[in-house]
Amino acid sequence: MLRVRFVENALPAGSRDMSVLLAWILDSMALIRSKGEGNSIADEQGGMHSIVSKCFMSDLRKGWTSAEIAEVTGISSTGIHHQLVKIRESGLVSDVRGGGAKKYMLRGGSFSTAIELISANATTIAKQRLSPLYDGVMNSPARMVVSAEEESLPFKIDIVELGPSSERDVLEELVTDFGFGGDRPRANDSLHSNVMSILVSSERPVELSLLMERSGGSRARVGRILERMRSAGMVERAIVEARIPIDVFGSLSRQYRARGSDWLIGRGGLGRLPNEICKSMINSLEKGILTIEEVSNSLEEIPLLDQRVLLNTIGGRAPLGYRLTGATGGEVVASVLRGLERTLSRISSVAGRLDSLLE
Repeated sequence: MLRVRFVENALPAGSRDMSVLLAWILDSMALIRSKGEGNSIADEQGGMHSIVSKCFMSDLRKGWTSAEIAEVTGISSTGIHHQLVKIRESGLVSDVRGGGAKKYMLRGGSFSTAIELISANATTIAKQRLSPLYDGVMNSPARMVVSAEEESLPFKIDIVELGPSSERDVLEELVTDFGFGGDRPRANDSLHSNVMSILVSSERPVELSLLMERSGGSRARVGRILERMRSAGMVERAIVEARIPIDVFGSLSRQYRARGSDWLIGRGGLGRLPNEICKSMINSLEKGILTIEEVSNSLEEIPLLDQRVLLNTIGGRAPLGYRLTGATGGEVVASVLRGLERTLSRISSVAGRLDSLLE
């Protein structure tokens, strides 16, 4: 059963050190979860790096028993078993039983072949697991009216082959197996599923506070779930346009009481708006009759970027919300698959470089 996490890392540009290239591949497949201290990469990466470099890299076609690996690496049998389970589930190593003890070897006899097989399996599984989103996501062009925030997050996702049927619904299985609930999700905890359910049925970006209220989760927990979904290319941040007039109204009122009209027109940036809009809002502030509705009507013809600048200059913050990465389920699936394809392509490139050095 394939179970692997892919993490997008910067390519090891120009490196011809086999230990560095191997470490990069293991990191990109999240096979090294915690690193130690040492004078070499092998020391820092510990048992997994030692097993692959000292055994599987030394003879690409040789089958290794657990006892032989333990003898070469000096790792305990328990440690060997733990590492072999992880690396076999990832698809990098295969096992064969025949004529005695089970033997392990690099899948396909080379890193390039192993990664090619992993890529094919992972892509097929990802498409299968993501298929419920085609019908499960509410189609909403309005969700994508505002451009997403330009952010660069390294892609990260768990790919887990479909297992036996369970009491969980398809959506909950998906978000759990893709790692959105964390490495060790709590028993009977459905917070990550609740957050996903809100997002797939939302027509517009949803603010964090509203997600917390509807899902019943804390700010910290809901925030971590959203970050994992963003890293997987399934969720992105965008301005909640309807919130801007409310925040502008609050900031204008607060700054007027603290600093007055001259500051608002000058350093506050209100003077950058068309003259009639600026005068109207200042007059209303001075008379104490400014309303959210008036602010909303005044900003209606102002470009969104200028609205954000105004909000920033008067001490407010852009109201960001979270949304799926497409107006339809198909667009969301395509976004996830693009990130997966890009990450697998990088791993394949480094695997090819490592094979050429081994030859």
